Amino acid sequence: MRKRGFLVGATLGSALLVGGLAAPAQAAPSGCSTWRTSPTFAYGSCSVVPPGDMWRLGIRCSDGDYDWSAWKKTSQRTSLRCNNSGAVLTSAWIDPAN
Repeated sequence: MRKRGFLVGATLGSALLVGGLAAPAQAAPSGCSTWRTSPTFAYGSCSVVPPGDMWRLGIRCSDGDYDWSAWKKTSQRTSLRCNNSGAVLTSAWIDPAN
C-alpha cells in the first residue's frame, strides 16, 4: 500500500512540475478551403467544425489592407472583398481559433 501511494504522489508531482495533467486535445476545424471568384472577391469555408471550435476567413489586398470575417462556428461559407479602388486580392486563408 505504501508503494502505491508513493507512486501516485510522485506521478502527480511530476505532472504538476511539467505543466499539469494533459488535457484532451481539442480538434481543429478541417476540410477548410478558400477560393477566388474575381480579382477582388474571396470565399472560405470549413466542412467540419467540432463543437466549441471556430474559424475565420482572412484576406490581404494589393494596397496592403488586411481583413477578417467574423468567427464562424459552423461550416457555413463566408466571403470578403478588397474594397479600396484598384486593390486586388493577393492572398486568402483560414484561421482556426485554437
